[in-house]
Formats: sequence, C-alpha cells, structure tokens
Amino acid sequence: MVQTAQYDLFISYADADRAWVEGYLLDSLKQAGVRYHSEAAFALGTVRLLEFERAIEQSDRTLLVLSPAYLADGFNQFDQLLAQSYGLNSATWPVIPLVLHPVKLPPRLSVLVKLDATNPDEQEEAIKRLCADLKRPVPALSPKPPCPYPGMIPFSVDDSDRFFGRDEEIEELLECLRLHPFMTAIGPSGSGKSSLVFAGLIPALRRSGRFGSGEWLVRTMRPGETPLAVLKTTLGSDLANPTLAVTEALATQPHAQRLLLVVDQFEEVFTLAGQEAVPFQQALLHLAETPNCYLILTVRADFYPELMGSPLWQKIKSHRLEVVPLDEAGLREAILKPAEDVGVFVEPALLERLIADAAGEPGVLPLIQETLVLL
Repeated sequence: MVQTAQYDLFISYADADRAWVEGYLLDSLKQAGVRYHSEAAFALGTVRLLEFERAIEQSDRTLLVLSPAYLADGFNQFDQLLAQSYGLNSATWPVIPLVLHPVKLPPRLSVLVKLDATNPDEQEEAIKRLCADLKRPVPALSPKPPCPYPGMIPFSVDDSDRFFGRDEEIEELLECLRLHPFMTAIGPSGSGKSSLVFAGLIPALRRSGRFGSGEWLVRTMRPGETPLAVLKTTLGSDLANPTLAVTEALATQPHAQRLLLVVDQFEEVFTLAGQEAVPFQQALLHLAETPNCYLILTVRADFYPELMGSPLWQKIKSHRLEVVPLDEAGLREAILKPAEDVGVFVEPALLERLIADAAGEPGVLPLIQETLVLL
C-alpha cells in the first residue's frame, strides 16, 4: 500500500537565497495550495541529517533551489543524493532542480529537466510550471509590490504610511508647536528634517486633537531668490496685514481653523535671497504673532551661525528640534516596517549590514534609501 505523503514539496535552498525563497516563492506556492516543507521548519535541537531525511520521506517531491551558494554547501550534496535515492522505487522522479542563479551543475543534476529562474522575467513562468507539475492550480501571482522606499528624495505627506523610526521626534514637534507656534527643525544635510516635517509632523497634526477642533490648512514654500514674493503667492494674499492674510488663507479650505506654514530649506535665505532676506524674516515674525498661524522652518545645521545672527533667533532659540541621525532601533524600524507593510522580505544579513554601516552616521539616510530602491 502506497502511503500518502504529508507534503507535496520539500524545498532545499541556501541561506544566501532565503530572501527570494521566503519573500516570493513560498507566497506563490501558498496561493496555489501547495503543501510545502523547508529547513526553516526543522525542529530545534534535532540532528539536521535526520530532519532532512524525514522531510524528504514525507514529501512527494524535493525542489532544489540551485545557485553557487547552494552548491558550495557540502551538506546540500547529501541532500541532493538522498532525495534522488528515494526516487529509485518511485514512478515519479522526486527531484526538481530550479536554477535561481547561473551556475555549472554537476552531472547528476545537469541531466535533469530544470526550471530556469535566473531571469526575473522568467520566475513567474517557472513557478507556474512547477505548480502544473505538482497538479496544483496555477497561482494568480501578485504583481510586483510597489517599492516602499523613496530613494534619494525626501518623504512627502503622501508617504506618511511608510515613514517610520521617528516617533519620539514627531511627538516632540507636536508638543513644542502646541506650546510655541514658531519653531525650527535643524540638522545635518541628509538627516531627514524635511521628511520628518512632511511625512511625520503634518499627518500627525491632522490626527491630533491637542490643538482643538477644526482642520489644518498647510502651506509650504522654499525661500529661493525672492522669498517675499514666494510667501505672498503661498498665502495668496498681501502681507501688509498678516491677520487678514491668515484669515483669507483659512477661508480657502472648508473647516480650516489653523494655518501651518512650512518654510523648507530655510538656509536659502542666507545663500540666495540677498536684499529680501531681512524683510522676509520680519514678515515671518509678524505671522508668528498672528492668531491661528503656526510656522516651522527646516534648516541645515551648517547654517547655525547665520541662524543665530538672524532676526529670528530670539524667537526660536528655545524652540528648536535638533534632528540627529537615526539610531540602531530607529533605522531598523525605518527599513523593516515599510517592507513588511507591502509584503517585501528583507534579508536579515543585509539588514544587519545596513544598520552596522549607517546607524548614527550623519547624511547617510538618503543613501540607504537609494540602496534599498536598487535592490
């Protein structure tokens, strides 16, 4: 009497290929209803050799995910031979080679019909063939998930659902702004000041009830060469009467009770604005005294001397958040959480390497984001 196997497939793969197997292959097999088993499910504290033998015995077929890393592991050679030996008395040959990365195969594997997954464009077809061979429904493979990282550009308000690692700073900004309507976020280039304000603070303000009822109207600007003209355009009103300017701006959005003006890259006042620099700063001071108007500036830390010598300093010197590079915990959250939310697997070794290289380092956050985009 033939015993029914507990699993359709035992999957043998190298640790270096875990990201693709666990982040793509297993999800597709699950959709198709394939009963699979892998080394990841081996019982702790047991002899690995016996676990391999038991897994192969309990599975109809064995899928070998082949790559240079797989063939370099001498233990996997035993795995291949063991799986093939169980096919000697079987009507169905039990070993299915899937080539994930180009590699020269030993004769015992090169003679077998293989699935080619070396090209990302062919991986979906390889999985469909595998499911058909296992007599399982071909899975409706999910489209490639969106990249959860912005790359070199800062996070925007629309990216709030993938912005992580700055909860403490967001809370500090909220409380500081509640107590004082004019403040600044200052930090090194690439530290994430703009991202913190746009993807962190602004969505948090809209959710928060600590400022009372009514909605926020958010207007943003960069000073550029003519900051006064930009400010007038941003508010949509003459600056001669700040109270009227704020009132008219709020009237453009139903239910708006408070205005938040974000002046991003404020250092342009010192580098580009010329004669408009001082009048622009005076206009900001007048707005800061206007009811229902809140202001936040983002400034690069290398412009601290200019900021300290500006007309704004007395107003903001005690009301600033210094944005420091993400620590290890924050960086781990910033990398893992966006990926988890879209079902993307981040290889643990890669994660630890990125954290070791970048935690606490100024200016590296955009480079980390771009690295993750390219992977």
